Amino acid sequence: MQLRIVPITNALAGLVFIAGVIVSPQNARANVVGPDAQNFNPTTSGLDFVTVQSSETLKPGIFNLGLFLNYAVNSLPYFDTNQSKTRFNDTLLGLDLNAGVGLTDFWDIGISLPQILSQSVEDSTSPRGEFASTGSTEIRVNTKFRLWGNDSRGFALVFSGNFNQIQNNPYAGRGGSPTFNAEAAADTTLGRFAIGGNIGYRARSPGSKIPGTIANPLGNQFIFSGAVSYLTSFSTKIIGEIFASLPAEDSNEIDRRSLSSAEALLGFKWDINTNLALHAGGGTELSQGLASPDYRLYTGLNYTFGPVFKSIIPTASKRPAVVQGRATEESVDEELLQVLTTEQTSTGPVERFRTQSILFEFDSDKMVGNYARVLEELAKFLRGGFKELIVEGHTDSIGADAYNLKLSQRRANAIKRYMVQKYSFAPKSITAIGYGESRPIADNGNYQGRQLNRRVEFKLRR
Repeated sequence: MQLRIVPITNALAGLVFIAGVIVSPQNARANVVGPDAQNFNPTTSGLDFVTVQSSETLKPGIFNLGLFLNYAVNSLPYFDTNQSKTRFNDTLLGLDLNAGVGLTDFWDIGISLPQILSQSVEDSTSPRGEFASTGSTEIRVNTKFRLWGNDSRGFALVFSGNFNQIQNNPYAGRGGSPTFNAEAAADTTLGRFAIGGNIGYRARSPGSKIPGTIANPLGNQFIFSGAVSYLTSFSTKIIGEIFASLPAEDSNEIDRRSLSSAEALLGFKWDINTNLALHAGGGTELSQGLASPDYRLYTGLNYTFGPVFKSIIPTASKRPAVVQGRATEESVDEELLQVLTTEQTSTGPVERFRTQSILFEFDSDKMVGNYARVLEELAKFLRGGFKELIVEGHTDSIGADAYNLKLSQRRANAIKRYMVQKYSFAPKSITAIGYGESRPIADNGNYQGRQLNRRVEFKLRR
């Protein structure tokens, strides 16, 4: 039995990659999603874990690009008992090219182009399966819809499709159609720990058995996965995962590799800088199943940037402010200033606003970008009179705690100075406080969480 792989040229792969990002259905992939010999499938969003989906989606206009290598020992199908953890009969080196993009606050999409770069089979006498050539094995597209959630927990549905690129693949069969996967994903955050789990169903439409092959086309499967991560003080996440599959129907498969499989991974994700993250780790099979290796090593990069566009579903950007229980004539442009709370206190009403629209040059308190519009929006609420404006500066966790604390204070001072000089407010009426990284509102372990944590908040006492 041999698996024939259709090579894809670099140019064609690039075109498929770009086209898939623009028009493909959406993001979901994790656990055992490969057609047969690829159980390691990094997520296209690059959020939270490695292969396990969290409920979080990429925010509108945020792109994630991923490149992962994985080296698997003894993962090919065989029909004798000679393979063991001390006798290596085969190795596979695989590559995953991933891209994901957020479309709305609750919806993202992604595409993956898995490749086999090389294989080695030491035993050439025993009945076994192997790839006839290196190249592309499938095209995977996915989408995720978040049904409920906040910055610390949530629930989502993930849908994906696998389009086989292997010729004469006995596990797909002659004339077999794509495989579709539906999963539920849930997660929660407890301090520095994050926990996630996926459960789903893989529906196949297998073709007829290919004459001369030993294996039969695979049937439907149940798929499961779970993950836990811990965010250290060194911009690094330690991640553990387990993913597994069970047959949903009987099969007369005679391959010694069981149709059930389970695998465990342990690795880390290091945020090199704001945009770039490095993954590395290893794993092993928990039960000997199809494509489950004795050992696996992996490494990868995720590069995330944006947002480059707003949500594809327009939302109202104006919201009335409230003073002493009544809506004011002025409205807040929430694309610039997000209204958090308005509450009555013993000393009068207090309003809170938040913005990620005030940007600073790297390692500097010099404001750049759209800051003038944001502060003009704020100033119109101050003209009616106020007792105190508190400017709070916050950073993400990249860098030393003491440094971030000083930087946030400098930036809060810069905003106060601008409001005094530009709008002639009394210096004593504005207080600047820097909190550094001590008050995160989102996960510092991924790009968009850090983006949310780099913020300015205003507390206005009337």
